Amino acid sequence: MGLKHFLLSIALIATACEKAPVYVTPVLPPEDKPSGDNPSGDKPSGDKPSDGQAAYDFSAVTAPLNAEMIFTKGYSLRYQSVMQSFALNADGTMYGIQVGTSTNKYLLNVTHKAINSDSGKTHMQLPFAGHGGNMDVEHSGGKDYIWVGSYGTWNGSKYTNSQTIARIPFTAGGKLLPSECQEQFYIPGLRNVSPALDIASDRLMVWGLSNGESNTGYFKVYRLSEVMKLPVTEFKLERAVTFGGQDSGYPETTVTPTVRGRKIEGLTPVANIRLNGGMLGTGANQGFAIHGDTIVHFEGIGNDDNPALPSTSSITVLDLSGKILGHYDIAALADKAKLNELGITDTGFLEAEGVKIYDDILYLGYATKHSADNKRMVTIFKYDLRQKEL
Repeated sequence: MGLKHFLLSIALIATACEKAPVYVTPVLPPEDKPSGDNPSGDKPSGDKPSDGQAAYDFSAVTAPLNAEMIFTKGYSLRYQSVMQSFALNADGTMYGIQVGTSTNKYLLNVTHKAINSDSGKTHMQLPFAGHGGNMDVEHSGGKDYIWVGSYGTWNGSKYTNSQTIARIPFTAGGKLLPSECQEQFYIPGLRNVSPALDIASDRLMVWGLSNGESNTGYFKVYRLSEVMKLPVTEFKLERAVTFGGQDSGYPETTVTPTVRGRKIEGLTPVANIRLNGGMLGTGANQGFAIHGDTIVHFEGIGNDDNPALPSTSSITVLDLSGKILGHYDIAALADKAKLNELGITDTGFLEAEGVKIYDDILYLGYATKHSADNKRMVTIFKYDLRQKEL
């Protein structure tokens, strides 16, 4: 897009510029078909990873559990509690986000650590930011920038409904209130927002719930370069936030904040997908990723530490028009004996927590535990998405 057209787009009313929402109702496999079959009869696939390669085959997740699928297991973040989301780095480290415990639920903790070690962890704290349901990392100018929801509100049991997305340079030992984050992004009309990035494809994806439409959510995808060129202005958020109390050192307060940041409006989104019911599938939203022209939505439910019950998770794959390319149950969770044999869990507890695609590999994150204690450890499975030659 040329500069002239870009400036013109900013001046237009957002509703006139945006693509009409696509209404999405997942077409799940019939009961009599094996998990992962595509009801259309076509072989489901995603975008092509590079010229000359076959399209991605997400049915890889329907393979039985084996040791080669384990990317990491048995390690923790800052606390030995549930990871909410994660991102991986090429240097063998990772970032993970988790909510504080007990009277520190107001803290969103970002941990930087070696993937397969519990030594040398560093962390950053983001009070009152929200739940951290999805996060991403951007490497730029020698720094790592954390993208995560901000300006959350206390609902009586947890912080949720983040109204902005913050871009924060990770600082070991740092602590930033939402008002202290220098870069904020805001999509009017949405709450409970979370981001995903695909830097190579110039993509910023946002999931959020509608403020004005009941039981409705959106996947919105923008060109990241266009978002970063938007002017920084001051604006008031649409909804009040309640923050403070617990051990935060701040009295509990309810206010409608005025924020300085970039308001994402006047841009034509790459995708604007309306989700009936707010989410896909069961509504247990446990993360999402964008890779080129493909969206992966991750959902799942743990078994409440009851070995008699299964833990379940699945992925739904969409293109940017909102078309469902495939829906797949993650077969690894079904083999409780193998999960125990491989030292992942002896109770069958796996709670889905985050999804990423890097270099043709799909990574699925889980919080896992053993019957001997109440520790929630990090487990990440990996799946090669490249189609195998017959």
